[in-house]
Order: sequence, then C-alpha cells, then structure tokens
Amino acid sequence: MHMPSKTRSKAVDSGRLKIGITGGIGSGKSLACSYIEKLGYKVIYADRVAKELYASNLELRKKLVKAFGKGILDDSGNISRPNSRKIIFCSKKNIKRVNSIVHPFVFAEMDKMVSKIKDRMVFFEAAIMFESGSYKRMSYVVLIYSNQQNRISRIRERDNATVSAIKNLMKLQLDEHEKARRADFIISNNTTPAELKQKVNALVRLLKVL
Repeated sequence: MHMPSKTRSKAVDSGRLKIGITGGIGSGKSLACSYIEKLGYKVIYADRVAKELYASNLELRKKLVKAFGKGILDDSGNISRPNSRKIIFCSKKNIKRVNSIVHPFVFAEMDKMVSKIKDRMVFFEAAIMFESGSYKRMSYVVLIYSNQQNRISRIRERDNATVSAIKNLMKLQLDEHEKARRADFIISNNTTPAELKQKVNALVRLLKVL
C-alpha cells in the first residue's frame, strides 16, 4: 500500500471520514469494497445509486432525454441501459455531458444516505471519482491499482468481452497514472484476492486512527 503526499484540502463533515474507493475497470475495486463491508462498514456504490435514479427520478429522466433524445428510452419510456450506452458512451464529450446532468442527483441522494449512517467512517465506490469531481467531497481517496494485462484478463472472464472492446472502454476513463497522482492511498492488486484482502484490512486499521 502506497501513501502519496497530497496538498489538496480534505472534506470535513463533523468528524466523519468519507473514504472514496476508485480504480479503472477490472481493477478489483468492487472486490476490495466487499472486504470492507465484511469488516462491518457501509459502502455506498455510485453506480447503483445512479441506476436507481434512472428508474425512479422523473426530473433526471427528462433532462437526459432533452440532452440525448428519446433513443435512450426503451419501449416503456424508461431509461434503457443498452440504448443509452450506445448513444452516450460513444465519446468523451457525451460522457462529460451526461456526468454534468447525473452527478448532482447522485450526490444529493448520497448525502441523504450518509445522513442515516451513524458510523464515523463511510466508504464510497465510484469508477469515475476524479472525473465526476466527487473526490472533492471525500476525506481521502483510495485507488485500487492493477496493471492492464490483469484488468483485461478479469474483464474477459467476467463479461466475455473482446480485448479491443475492453481497451476502448479503458480509453474513455482517466489514465491510471493520473489517478495515482491524485489518490491519497494506492493499493496494488496484481496478485491474489487473499493479498488484496490483507491490504484492505491494513488500510482500514490505518484509517481508524486518522
């Protein structure tokens, strides 16, 4: 586990620590978060919050349709994940645009969720924590880092995707070296799940005394 020195100011919330967990696709951040949950801590997943809002928030749906057209809807008038991916995730420009629409709704919903949690430490998992600006809302940001070969291997096994499709997805995300430069802690995940678990446990022990 590496701990780069940082100069950015930390988010303060009445003594509560907000810990961001991020990493590129296939890095193992979801597995790391599962270990955190087993230690008894709450993890809020940004993508799950967004999915729920796509289904339930009419104001968000209207804004997305206005920005990208009715092609992002299914036959029932709901947001279609496959349709929206084809339209929105075809360019960095569209991704930036959808993020500017969706993230204020996600942040507001996360704030509601946090207000109901009594623990001193709350964890947030987000693949695009730096791109969305949500890192500014965190006390510390942890990067789960894995080399490209391992990431591609995991995604191929998980999603049965082609190497070219995986690399195209990676190109749409912020460069891993840039994420490492911005992160407060870096956990390398290039070996076994057991070693990742040990590193996560060590990180949580450290965070408890900060």
